Amino acid sequence: AVVSTQSTGYLGQVTDGTLPVNHPIIYQLQDVFNLLPNLNIPQLMDAFTVKTNDQNLVMYTASIIRAVIALHSLINNKTSNCAAEKDGVKKVEVEKEDKEEKEKDTSKEDSNKKDVKST
Repeated sequence: AVVSTQSTGYLGQVTDGTLPVNHPIIYQLQDVFNLLPNLNIPQLMDAFTVKTNDQNLVMYTASIIRAVIALHSLINNKTSNCAAEKDGVKKVEVEKEDKEEKEKDTSKEDSNKKDVKST
């Protein structure tokens, strides 16, 4: 970008007459422009278009696959969280029942001990 602005500035000054013509620079610029490919060929333009479209299709497909995988992971996470929550509620209920049964058992044992002591 810097070289093109410098060469444009140089050529503008040469055409204005503020700088003298430096023939080796002009020859180098001619060589550069002659080595540039001709992009106005319809077959080449079609090939570039097809290649660009193929690259965009690959990127689009990869984005869709990534989104589907993320959604799948999200759904799996949600179902596992719901299952864990249900299991957690069941475990809490079972623990409460066990605790109540132990309290009943200990109260029965205490009453049995009192009966044994009183006799």
